[in-house]
Amino acid sequence: MKHLFAALVLALASSTAVAQMSDHTLSEFPRFPGETDDAPRLQRAVDATPSGVLEIGKGLYEIAKTVSVTNLCSLRMHKSAHLRAVADMDFVLRVNNAPLYDSLEWHGDRRQDYNMFVTGGKIDGNGLAACMMLDGFHHYTLRDITFFNGKRYGLAVDAEDGIGYELVAENLYFKCVKPGLAGNTAFFLNGGDCHVTDCVSVDYTIGFHLARGGSNRLTRCHVWGGPIPPPSKGEPCEMLKDSICFKIGGSSAILRDCYADTGKTGYEVNAWDTRLLGCSYFSNKVFGLDDITIIRHGFGRLLVADGGFVKCAPHCKVYEGCGLVKWQNMMYSGFGPDDDCPGAIDFGDGASAQPALKLAE
Repeated sequence: MKHLFAALVLALASSTAVAQMSDHTLSEFPRFPGETDDAPRLQRAVDATPSGVLEIGKGLYEIAKTVSVTNLCSLRMHKSAHLRAVADMDFVLRVNNAPLYDSLEWHGDRRQDYNMFVTGGKIDGNGLAACMMLDGFHHYTLRDITFFNGKRYGLAVDAEDGIGYELVAENLYFKCVKPGLAGNTAFFLNGGDCHVTDCVSVDYTIGFHLARGGSNRLTRCHVWGGPIPPPSKGEPCEMLKDSICFKIGGSSAILRDCYADTGKTGYEVNAWDTRLLGCSYFSNKVFGLDDITIIRHGFGRLLVADGGFVKCAPHCKVYEGCGLVKWQNMMYSGFGPDDDCPGAIDFGDGASAQPALKLAE
């Protein structure tokens, strides 16, 4: 009985919070005396903005504890707003609205808030934290955000509550400049029916990892690495060791016009019915990467069409895997007559593989 009463109180409080919709700016919430970072004021501002929009202005905001959004609040950050971790934590920002969905009004098919978002600004793990976790989302938008120096992830879209679909992600930029973060992932996705467009990962070990879920679409996404130097002389650049540009585990994924640029493995596919359409691979000689596999294929049907792969290392294999793959209209550059170039276009003169591009040393 006691637990039932507590649950009723929580449900009533949640319903009241959702009903009291309001918008705020972070400038309305100064630091309290004795506070040495901005996480408490940011948390107060989020908590005061249920189902509303919180505006975060230009400036550096030091975060020593995860800021948690659980009340359907959306965040609109100035392009020069910078949330930077200053202490160890799991995530700088965590959004999980699943607990409140049952308190929303019924709209025929189910209860929804269709237009929540986080836009703008920089979320900086600073080598101390992952940047952002998103759980409990229905048609949620992330746009124009930089995810900097994520300790484990730049962005983790986990759907751990079983509610995660229709993420619309546009112009997300993932970048690491700090050493010591090898093994991290820029964009980790468990949800389904998500659309990821014009996103770029620089020097995360894994660029885009579609772990579970299905029917996700990646369009014009670009992964590259190399600027962070090797830990020791003679070793590969830190973030290129065991690097994977696109790691596909969710079924029925479509990658269109995506670019794997300087990774140990370009595309790792362990899922059914994956399509790589107009996708490319290139490796910049400046970073000295060798023993490259462009497509590593564990299982599932795979279609590779209308793409282009460039060989810029002595040892570069186009494909390794189970063989359940169909190739169509592929262009190759830098591969020799003894290299396997499946699905190469026949130009009529037998020249299916063209000379290598000449790069600046």
